[in-house]
Amino acid sequence: MTRNAILGATLLGLAAAPAAAHVTIDPPQAVAGSYLRAAFRVPHGCGSAATQRVVVTLPEGVLMARPMPKPGWTLRVTEAPLATPIDNGHGGQVTKRVAEVAWEGGNLPDAFYDEFVIMLRLPATPNETLWVPAVQHCEGGATAAWTQIPEAGRRISDYRYPAPSLRLLPPRTPREGGN
Repeated sequence: MTRNAILGATLLGLAAAPAAAHVTIDPPQAVAGSYLRAAFRVPHGCGSAATQRVVVTLPEGVLMARPMPKPGWTLRVTEAPLATPIDNGHGGQVTKRVAEVAWEGGNLPDAFYDEFVIMLRLPATPNETLWVPAVQHCEGGATAAWTQIPEAGRRISDYRYPAPSLRLLPPRTPREGGN
């Protein structure tokens, strides 16, 4: 294959992959059942419009969520009742969970990126992928809904607006005879 053909195929592949610039979770993986500082990275606005609201919908398996306030943004938390109360680990019970977190009223120009942070207690389900839909609301009414969850057998790159994902890893075990 010639150098020009390789370059052309590469450019065509980049043009067909809009998911490369989607909202992501950093880090992309964590130990199941652990606490995680998850940063939702918003790499751009909607077209050229600035992002003014970011809404993250948390799946039911997330047992605790504490969002980090951002200067210049209003933080809103929506709770949902738990079907069965759970132990909070401090002698009490949790009867509600955070279902949605929204940062609004700020202004993130398209030329910049930012992170929206939530401390999470992850489900204790190793080897699964946690899908966390996020929606950007931009000036002028534009939106970018990063909410598509891949069907079994499909790749995330098959979707134009894939939901942010987090791979849940098995707990680490100490090495026998190691340091």
